[in-house]
Amino acid sequence: MLSLLPLLFIRCSGLEKRDNYSGHIRGDWVTDFVHSDANRPFYTFSFQDSICSYIHPSGAYSPYTVKQDTLVITESAPRGGMAEKQGKYHFRITALDDHALSLYPITPETAELTATSGERADTIHLKKIPEKNDERLVRIGFYSGPCFGVCPSMYLEIDSEGNILFDGLAHTSKQGMHSGKIPESELKQIAKKLQRIELGKLKKEYAARWTDDQACRIKIETGKGMYESSVYGFDKEPVALRMLLHKLMETYKTATLKQDSSIVRKFAFPGFQQSGFPTSPGQ
Repeated sequence: MLSLLPLLFIRCSGLEKRDNYSGHIRGDWVTDFVHSDANRPFYTFSFQDSICSYIHPSGAYSPYTVKQDTLVITESAPRGGMAEKQGKYHFRITALDDHALSLYPITPETAELTATSGERADTIHLKKIPEKNDERLVRIGFYSGPCFGVCPSMYLEIDSEGNILFDGLAHTSKQGMHSGKIPESELKQIAKKLQRIELGKLKKEYAARWTDDQACRIKIETGKGMYESSVYGFDKEPVALRMLLHKLMETYKTATLKQDSSIVRKFAFPGFQQSGFPTSPGQ
């Protein structure tokens, strides 16, 4: 009987570890070779309590579940805007701790997310993006411009209380000027993503090598200072900044909004709206 105790302990420890996967998986993750090999595609995953972005920080967030060592992501909408069956992607969690995550695609559909034709699916090795600052958010302004396509174009400001001023310009589910409030959980997610950026090292501008893509601007006011940056094409900017821009582009969908044309007089960053690159919301 005593000889069974070590085996039971190992088995119970393994089950306990797998039960904790859902808690440990929360956060922002990026493939661990992102800076070491510019010729390899890199992938990002961002897990909140029940929704995530996967492979790339773009589009709507999707529901996910973790059962023991299996991660299942259900596509919120078919990728590419095609009228096809929504995907459901299965990954085996082969390793997970506070710093590293490894995912192995289980199904052929999941393998197609990262493998090119004829290649076998490889395990995706990710590292968690750590906090880089402890600055407290006071207010954030975000502008996304048009592109050669259906990129959502908007201007918004969010303060430390979760109040939002939103102007939907094009390809947004809300059009025109609105005011309202975002959930506390959304505000916490924005604050966490902000703390994963090296604010003091942000460049004024990051530009891709191609044209006809989307431009975004961000202005961040914290208790310690003001930071601004412009991004064109989502290519050169820090990954943590890209993930924050994606979050801001989707946040208005979670807000309780009402039409309010008076917000044009309430924006705290009017100079930011109308200066420099990219084109201002009023144009």
